[in-house]
Amino acid sequence: MKGKEGINLRKKLYFFILFLTFFAIVITACSSDTVINNYDYLEGKAVYNNSEIGVENVKIYLDNDLKTNTNQHGEFYISGLEENSYTLKAVKKGFNDFEEVIFISDNNGILIRLDPIDDSTIISGNVDIINSGESLNNLLASSSNNNFTALSNANNLSSKKQYVEDEVIIKYNKSSDVSSQSFVAQNQGLKLAKSLSTSKGDLVKYKLAKGQNVEEVIKTLENQAGIEYAEPNYYAYAMANPNDTEYNEQWGLVTANLEAGWDVQNSSSSAVMIALLDSGILGHEDLDTDWYADGNNFVDGLNYGDPDGYDPTNDDITDKTSKSNNGSHATHIAGIIAAITNNNKGVAGVGWTNNYNIIPVKVLNSNQEGTYYDIAEGIYYSVDILEVDILNLSLGGTEASTFLEEAIEYASDNNKILVAAAGNSGDHGLLYPAAYPETISVGAVTFNNERAYYSNYSSKLDLVAPGGEIDSKEGGILSTWGYYDETNDRIYTNEYVYMEGTSMATAFVSGAAALLLENGIIPDNVKARLTTTAVDLGDEGKDYEYGYGLLDVYGALLNEKLEEPFVFAASKNGDELRIESDFTRRDRDGSYTLVDEVVGNYYIVGWRDVNDNSRIDVGDYFGMTDQTTNFNLKNYYKINLKMNYVDQNSTAASLSIKGAQILK
Repeated sequence: MKGKEGINLRKKLYFFILFLTFFAIVITACSSDTVINNYDYLEGKAVYNNSEIGVENVKIYLDNDLKTNTNQHGEFYISGLEENSYTLKAVKKGFNDFEEVIFISDNNGILIRLDPIDDSTIISGNVDIINSGESLNNLLASSSNNNFTALSNANNLSSKKQYVEDEVIIKYNKSSDVSSQSFVAQNQGLKLAKSLSTSKGDLVKYKLAKGQNVEEVIKTLENQAGIEYAEPNYYAYAMANPNDTEYNEQWGLVTANLEAGWDVQNSSSSAVMIALLDSGILGHEDLDTDWYADGNNFVDGLNYGDPDGYDPTNDDITDKTSKSNNGSHATHIAGIIAAITNNNKGVAGVGWTNNYNIIPVKVLNSNQEGTYYDIAEGIYYSVDILEVDILNLSLGGTEASTFLEEAIEYASDNNKILVAAAGNSGDHGLLYPAAYPETISVGAVTFNNERAYYSNYSSKLDLVAPGGEIDSKEGGILSTWGYYDETNDRIYTNEYVYMEGTSMATAFVSGAAALLLENGIIPDNVKARLTTTAVDLGDEGKDYEYGYGLLDVYGALLNEKLEEPFVFAASKNGDELRIESDFTRRDRDGSYTLVDEVVGNYYIVGWRDVNDNSRIDVGDYFGMTDQTTNFNLKNYYKINLKMNYVDQNSTAASLSIKGAQILK
């Protein structure tokens, strides 16, 4: 009996397991549609009619959702699509809309043939707006020192120290007796290191005893009477990323529209004073060093409780950053702002001549790092003692700080212009002090006016300016440089390197702000002048990646947001151009599409009439094709155009345009 019962029990268990297995299979099969998604891609090309000519900037929609635009070859690629049917639509000015139901599957590809509307001739392409570059080319060609190099070592704040591990900053209430409060703090094991008396109250830096923890000490201090707040002494770092690519042009000056700006303002009767809160500085053949003596060093200073006035560490503003640690960051920044231009040496600065008095305020050490306390003290010193006009802050830290914010507010309340780097981590969110509203916060763009991969972005971003990208074709920003050789205890200077970073972009904006001051603009209006005249990039209007847009020095000096140029077909008779077609404006992405019944041999012309007087003259931008094209109806033509700034030597200034009134 026991044997038979065991066999029956095993049979029952066997059938029960089979039933569970079958049930699991059924459940899995029934639920598979909801848990498994297959994603695929769609690629294709838009061409003109029955030709192989690719049509660029065609808008590609799937189920009325704009997915992408075709590139310069007419190609497009859309990834992350579910295997399903879609209604594909292709839209381009001058062409009939293309519409077709497609199914996404492996190895797909679609050819979109676009037909012109009616009997129109369609002319499309890109318009590049550049300066003539003659002054810059001559300057570089005649340079007596062509020792241009580049370095490698990207900035990565995530791997750096966040705050000083044995320091704490205390802000006492105005009614507090600092000496008695300090006595209480010292009884808790804190050692008075440095103090600063400001209009906002007394700021004191303490050293912690061995074994004390910053966060724990702060918790204890916050509950003590008479203390307004206690904070760590955060680190900030230089915002530059050097690398090892070499180029021979200062494309950033062209991008910022400086050559045109210099025609408006390149000299002044009284020099603008700019405090360079950075890593110290080196003497250089291409920099005016007359004002270096007014600078001071605030790195890691100790005054042991003397609250009166400012007590710099010493007056040595020499940047002793080694070559292996990227060399002199501040010397590079100084050259972007104020390298002496048109002197047959090195590089051109934003200021053209030695109009700017660069005063070094050393707040970063030889590792290009500094504490918030030293930076705050440097800010107060720049305002109260130096009485500068502009503070260039090509540095930043990740943490918000009340005492740093108060220093920024103090400078702003005293009509100082503060220009600060957005940060180089490529993150959403600005570093400090750029995140404070009193600053002009600056991000970086590449040669192609695209946000540099490293440039931080945020709704708080104000402007972008040339910051460079070493790995791109055009590379970084060229400027003055030097380094300290620790082995031989020797300073090497009068050199030049390419660097990339929001530090470099910040220097462009500081230089532009100084030009505005020289031009008579009051400090309160400088930020508004720069933002309202910036070239709109990215999404229309102010956006996260570009702020109000790209720095336009020329537009800022004119107090005019420059309009996109007109593009039209024209004939030429001697020095007279005659408009022979309808006209269009260049789009914000740099492209244009001209649709009209154009028949015959004509030039394609681009013109920005800056002063709106219907004449080509100095200050305008102008360009035309080298030769005519034979245009016919129902044909598509791809013609790119380059426009140059019209200066005193431009042959374009001798041309007249018949029919210019239609552009009104």
